Amino acid sequence: MDTQEHIQHAESRLDGNFEKKLVRKIDRRIMPLICLAYLLNYIDRTNLGNARTLNNNAKDGSTMNEMLNITGPRYTLVVAIFFVPYIIFEFPSNFLLKITGPRIMLTRITVPCTTFGGLVACRICLTIAEAGFFPGIVLYLCFWYKPEERGARIAVFLGFVSVSGAIGGLIATACSYLNHHGGLRGWQWLYLLEGIPAVLYGIVLWFLLPDFPETAKFLSEEERNFASERLGPFAPKMSDKHFSGSEVWATIKALDFWLFALTYYFINHCLNAFSYFAPSLIAGFGFKGAAAQALIIPPNCFGFIVIVANSWLSDRRGRRPEHILFGLGIIAIGFILLATIKHSVGGRYVGILLIACTNSAVAPLLAMRTSTVSGASATAVASAGIAAFANISGITAPFIYDSKTAPRYIPALWISVGFVFGACACVCILWYRNGPGAGYSSKNQIPAPVTMDYPGDVEEIADDRKGKDMELTQVTVGQV
Repeated sequence: MDTQEHIQHAESRLDGNFEKKLVRKIDRRIMPLICLAYLLNYIDRTNLGNARTLNNNAKDGSTMNEMLNITGPRYTLVVAIFFVPYIIFEFPSNFLLKITGPRIMLTRITVPCTTFGGLVACRICLTIAEAGFFPGIVLYLCFWYKPEERGARIAVFLGFVSVSGAIGGLIATACSYLNHHGGLRGWQWLYLLEGIPAVLYGIVLWFLLPDFPETAKFLSEEERNFASERLGPFAPKMSDKHFSGSEVWATIKALDFWLFALTYYFINHCLNAFSYFAPSLIAGFGFKGAAAQALIIPPNCFGFIVIVANSWLSDRRGRRPEHILFGLGIIAIGFILLATIKHSVGGRYVGILLIACTNSAVAPLLAMRTSTVSGASATAVASAGIAAFANISGITAPFIYDSKTAPRYIPALWISVGFVFGACACVCILWYRNGPGAGYSSKNQIPAPVTMDYPGDVEEIADDRKGKDMELTQVTVGQV
């Protein structure tokens, strides 16, 4: 190896080590903050399912269903009404995130009730406060991570949906023993104990969550510059225009926009089915009271492991479609088991375990989606668009899971199987159109290499990056 090759090899190795340390530092700062925020967000959003079955073995009329007169159609309405403001506000929320900064848009959270109307009002207030949080986090991660790094981070973030289910089950189990304590029913204790931490944490997040790499105070000046430049020319940046009409229109009219949106709609239907109806399905196995609440915990723990493992492997291999299809295969088997097994509680419970892995398909799908667009406006509309369209399933799923077919919901389960196969078809088309890679799509035009000056001679860089000036040419984009 000649001297020049030796210098280039040393530069690459040293920059690689510096980058790894920087990414770990970013992980330690922002990932715990956003994961805990989403945990609280999702507990507040889906605790309705636990509240519905809480103390269902009581004979004194103290359940939420009896006190608020929530019959089958009314429960369907409460679930569905939540998603209407979600769909409306997710698009503007992502553009406001870029204008106001992530801290303002991601620190909104919420709100108890004694009537059915009060419950509906609380759900609407909750969704207005939380709308845009999920696509906002997806966009936020694009400001900090390369596309081939996003899958595992999105998975850990999404994995806290499963953690929220486990923790929500534990809290619900505890609240079942608080029925009539302090003048409150068990379901009222549930809303109280799960709502207050979310409000308090929103204040904490305001002070601790950094906005962009370019302004992050926990990074040194060298780290801030490198954190932004290492993402390459296609990643969204703080310096991008707040809104580009041409980027937005080009993104919306592209076929990929609708294929990704339809895929996520199909998958999100399965996720909503699990979140809102898994407690009812388990209660349908014959379990009552605290036992019914506790049995929701193992599926969520299992789901977290599968979600993170599948997406970590997707990042590691640098491939997306196969891992999306793997996740979809697990979900399909789960729904088929629930639909076909009649008498074996163990077999049907395995179905619940598998459906809890729904987000194992979502994480690589979202990572793939963000790698097919470039710039802040396109990334904002792509992430908000896919989430808004997917949330239509929050309106349709409660009507598909009609209370008239409870407790087994057989027709709805087979519809869910059909949706999974529909998602598989869309993923195969996207695979054909975009290729399997985890990096930015080859559809993006590749600009000339970017030349940057770094301080220090190669040998002295190895010793705390001291010394003379030298030029480094960084290849910012890897071809698929």
